[in-house]
Amino acid sequence: MGYIHEYNTLLQSGKIPACKRLLKVYEKLTDEINGGKYFLDVAKSNRVIEFIEKFCKHSKGEWAGTPVKLELFQKAFIESVFGVFDKESGLRRFRETLFFVGRKNGKTTLLAGIALYMMLADGEGGAEIYSTATKYAQARIVFDEVHNMIRQNPLLKKHIRKRKTDLFHEGTFSKIEPLSRNSETLDGLNAHLVIIDELHGVRDRNLYEVTKQSQSTRRQPLLIMITTAGTVRECIFDDMYNYACSVADGTFTDDSFFPVFYELDSREEWTDSRAWIKANPALGSIKKVEDLQFKVERAKNNPADLTGILTKDFNIRETAKSTWLTFGEINNTELFSIDDFNGA
Repeated sequence: MGYIHEYNTLLQSGKIPACKRLLKVYEKLTDEINGGKYFLDVAKSNRVIEFIEKFCKHSKGEWAGTPVKLELFQKAFIESVFGVFDKESGLRRFRETLFFVGRKNGKTTLLAGIALYMMLADGEGGAEIYSTATKYAQARIVFDEVHNMIRQNPLLKKHIRKRKTDLFHEGTFSKIEPLSRNSETLDGLNAHLVIIDELHGVRDRNLYEVTKQSQSTRRQPLLIMITTAGTVRECIFDDMYNYACSVADGTFTDDSFFPVFYELDSREEWTDSRAWIKANPALGSIKKVEDLQFKVERAKNNPADLTGILTKDFNIRETAKSTWLTFGEINNTELFSIDDFNGA
């Protein structure tokens, strides 16, 4: 039994509280594997997990200098992306994923480990790995964490060198490079892995479209969009979030897209400590419960703090802080038939 089955069992039993969409996603994936539509190769996904836990170390906080130990939700994600294969093509099923998770749940460490693996050990010659974001400083966060991991491991440090703009592995002619929306080098990419960090801050579709199209010549490319919620509406984040919801809900079929939702089911749950883990799967291990409790109590008494905690810690989509209507109040999802207006 792999991590997908183990995680799904805990989710469906309620031992790990989760939002409705995450339950749907892992239940469907488990059924598809059990039903033979796709096959699970745990040896290949375990290779990724073992690589990260063997070669990667934390660089910040209380765990600085210690080996990375992945959580079950991270292992299930890795197994889903790297271990589920299409029977006909023999290639990995998922090529694109939206990973929607609250802040401080270990996303940078996870992304850095995946980036390193796909640069060195994914069997792709000349792999181009890009960490992207609207701002260059944001794009460098994952890149810098990869660099810190390399600096802490003598074997990685021996074979990977830091150049002016990237990290380069001469053995496979592969590189990792940070890129921003305004980068002049977006055209002409041949990406194996693209990480779009904090998608909610991306105002237009150009960054997404250009990097996605750059993967067309790769056999098993991967595009990871990882983000919290935000306050900017009608941007690419809303488009991709709605698309991911359609895939998770089964209203649209895209077998290459893996939607992962860590969010509250309703805005009212933000004061219920039992529901917090829905948006924070690493709560109590990576993310401190006491810190979140403090933020919640402060937001109860200070409305100015509420939007920040709702969007960043609980993944509730909101409008800007200065508006007097919440996103939930203005977002009308009711549908009407045109027949109701005949003769009007």
